Amino acid sequence: MLGNHQSNYDLFIMGSHVSPRTVGVGKKSLKWIPLFGQLFWLGGNVLIDRSNPYKARRSLDATTRALRDSRTSIWVFPEGTRNSGQTLLAFKKGAFQMAVDAGVPIVPVCISRYAGKLRLGRWQSARIIIRALPPVDTAGLTRKDVPRLAEDCQARMQACIDALDEEEAAT
Repeated sequence: MLGNHQSNYDLFIMGSHVSPRTVGVGKKSLKWIPLFGQLFWLGGNVLIDRSNPYKARRSLDATTRALRDSRTSIWVFPEGTRNSGQTLLAFKKGAFQMAVDAGVPIVPVCISRYAGKLRLGRWQSARIIIRALPPVDTAGLTRKDVPRLAEDCQARMQACIDALDEEEAAT
């Protein structure tokens, strides 16, 4: 599952829409966030050391095996960082390589832009729309197809997010 990453609140906003047997992929430095980091790791989520390509690849390979063999789903923010801008950042290739290697579909999940609208301390302070797009099949694809696959998913998600924002503004 791919999601657009706007803020730390994404985990709470999208969390209720994530299917059972889903783990997240996050940067290794998350483990140093008191309580959250330990709970994230203990929950079976994957921490990637992006500064060490060898270790990052090993973590992604283990995650790919879990996708293929354990019927586990993976939740990834393919931009690799938070982004509250109007356009998605270029997608990193790791999630797409894992999906292609495991032969599993990719499910893009889009959240309307809520940065600047959400007010903490107020119940229902902003309307947030979440929409899952149809799965993108990876059967028969190879690593050579990964850049095109990433660009296609990014274009689909950008169009959906723009439409969600128009829908939200119309209400």
